[in-house]
Amino acid sequence: MNFWKFFFEKEEVEGVAVVRILIGVLLITSALLLLPGLLDYFGPQGMLKFKTVIATLGNSRLNLFSWLGDSSTILWIIFTTHLLASISMTLGFSTRLSTLIAYITLTSLHHRNLLILNSGDTALRVVLFLLIFSRAGDAYSLDRVLKLRSGKVIGEPLPQAPWALRLIQLQTTFIYLATSIHKFNGQAWANGNAIYYTSRLWDFERFPVPYLLDHLASIHLLTWISLALEFALGTLIWISPLRLPLILAGICFHLGIEYSMNIPIFEFTMIALLIGMIPSQVIKNQISAIWPRK
Repeated sequence: MNFWKFFFEKEEVEGVAVVRILIGVLLITSALLLLPGLLDYFGPQGMLKFKTVIATLGNSRLNLFSWLGDSSTILWIIFTTHLLASISMTLGFSTRLSTLIAYITLTSLHHRNLLILNSGDTALRVVLFLLIFSRAGDAYSLDRVLKLRSGKVIGEPLPQAPWALRLIQLQTTFIYLATSIHKFNGQAWANGNAIYYTSRLWDFERFPVPYLLDHLASIHLLTWISLALEFALGTLIWISPLRLPLILAGICFHLGIEYSMNIPIFEFTMIALLIGMIPSQVIKNQISAIWPRK
């Protein structure tokens, strides 16, 4: 693989723009899910005192609470700013600035209480950071609409170096590869019994899955299929003829987990990242076919 071509040969920006929209929708959804328990999760009288956070993690991490104070008023200001920045980023208004603000506020909330997070939250934070450096506002955005109306740009969005999107794609495959390697080292995955145990974590149960999770043969099969699929999503997905079939299989895989287990945001975050693996030209062609430009 040619390193320079992989990261810097210009390509369509529609792919990273779609990632921006999907991640933005997930940020908004995540914020709204936190809203009913906001003071309990992050407030000064909540489940985790700020002094405990500082004593455990130190005071060197990016955290607006360290600079502005740990009060309910500051919490509401940070949260509201985060929600507004996420909406602005999703719509593509002042995209880079909105993404930066969303990242700072999200990171501050995460560093205020790490105990309520799952891997999906961490993935959102990492991808949001990388989006700051992308050209995600060049397509499907209010920024572009305003530039078109003012005459600053004409025609379709120009291709740009995709290095930020490539880093997001690499991060996506690293997640799957690290997960599969970790599971390979676990006896329950190697012997095919892992899904028996994960399917009986009643705290995470959403909807029942009859038959498949009640018979050893199907449990073995599902365990090994999921292990093989995650390894393929971390490696074989870079082979062009296999990419779209693997993305489709990965989306079905995550929808199946979403149906059976309640892990907020995580599965849809991974689906968004898998969509980001689709070549930008393919995304542009499909969207143009559905929604032709005038």
